[in-house]
Amino acid sequence: MAKANIDFGVNVNTRCAVIYPDRYSAAQLVNLAVLVEQLGYDTVYVGDNFFSKPRLESTTTLAAIASRTKRVKLATSALISPLRNTVWLALQWATVDQISNGRTVLVICVGGGSAEAGGPEFIREFEVAGVAYNKRGAIMEEQIEVLRKLWTEPVTTFTGQFHNLDQVALGPKPAQRPCPPIWIANNPQIFPLDSRIVERMLRRVATASDGWQTCLATPDEYRTMLERIWLYAEEAGREPQAITPSYQVLMNVNRDRKQARREALEFMNRYYVTTFGSIEESMWERDPFGTPDECIEKLRGIIDAGCRSFSFRFASPDQFEQVERFTKEVLPALKG
Repeated sequence: MAKANIDFGVNVNTRCAVIYPDRYSAAQLVNLAVLVEQLGYDTVYVGDNFFSKPRLESTTTLAAIASRTKRVKLATSALISPLRNTVWLALQWATVDQISNGRTVLVICVGGGSAEAGGPEFIREFEVAGVAYNKRGAIMEEQIEVLRKLWTEPVTTFTGQFHNLDQVALGPKPAQRPCPPIWIANNPQIFPLDSRIVERMLRRVATASDGWQTCLATPDEYRTMLERIWLYAEEAGREPQAITPSYQVLMNVNRDRKQARREALEFMNRYYVTTFGSIEESMWERDPFGTPDECIEKLRGIIDAGCRSFSFRFASPDQFEQVERFTKEVLPALKG
């Protein structure tokens, strides 16, 4: 579809189906995924949470979408893997990969950037799952290794800090060979993090993942982080270009800029259970909410910074209208 090897995808918004059930049902969500494929997009994305921000569950939703589509890739943006039992996750994802005939991309993350940002319900998700919140990064690192072993080895034995598997024969295996790609999503630029933590986050991408996804970055931030990932990959003996650089962006496209921002603000306050009085008060002020030209300018900046894969997410109860408007008024300029 895309020139310059850019993958364009749409996040069909599993939370919108919960906060606007009368306007965007679960069935309509699957229908939107079908339309996204018909419009020529490369990937359909779904979000993920446990119960802090209720939404349709990601893997079962992708299975439903897989049964209604034939070509488009299917991805999470992003699945909070430490909340899952790793062997169960391996089986769930292998099943979706089988149903889709090998079209999945597993994008995973550790969850919110800080306890303060996530709020008490986010912390409670880890308590309910029986997972140590402050170990979630290390857990995810080990999960990646275990997932690939379970997907590729006839029988897996593994002893680590968080996993102890003795002769586990997982089946069925994924349709993709050797296994589905695993990307890591993280956003070290959003929160005031210690430089050592940021380095670990970026090295994790460079050494363990097939792709990197972030959000809420300026072009300069995106370029700087990507160059660090490439440097760390070279240090680890990996080919930097084997790591797909991706970006998730939240938008509202409208020729009336004020209307776009009003609708986006109402949507985000419902989505994130916040009470911001304006977009400028929130972290989302970095994303484009306005005219097609404004959106084009911001997205071109991220492309120039090195991005080669997008997950477009829309801050509106009318997901169909936003996708169709974006496809007609913004996407052609990005492909040109």
